[in-house]
Amino acid sequence: MFPSVSIQNQKGLGLPSALFLIVIMVLIVASINQINELSAEAYGREWLSQRAFYAAESGAQIAATHILNASESSPVCNNSFISNLSLATPGLSACIVNVECSSLVVSSETFLTLTSNGACGTGPDQASRIIQVRLVDD
Repeated sequence: MFPSVSIQNQKGLGLPSALFLIVIMVLIVASINQINELSAEAYGREWLSQRAFYAAESGAQIAATHILNASESSPVCNNSFISNLSLATPGLSACIVNVECSSLVVSSETFLTLTSNGACGTGPDQASRIIQVRLVDD
């Protein structure tokens, strides 16, 4: 019923092909893991960048509110208008805001430029964003 084949004449391909498939699968799993880690790091940096943007925007809004609601006719506008303001909002709790103010007179009209710098995170994972807002001082 079975052909008479001796064991010495058989040349197996099963073991080398199984080892080859195992090595290939390990390489695929390792590369997928590395891509996943890189994606997670990029997402974290993007999130930190958004937080820095919103911190800078909040600083500009705080400074604009201060200037527009000032009781003085012309508020003091200098390079350290708001210095190292730490925000207490839960989403921006680890962020620092610095706002500089400069004035420019054009045709007897005074323009105030607020430059807000929001920074979140520390060390190599720090993100910083800058926003400028220009107001007309009436």
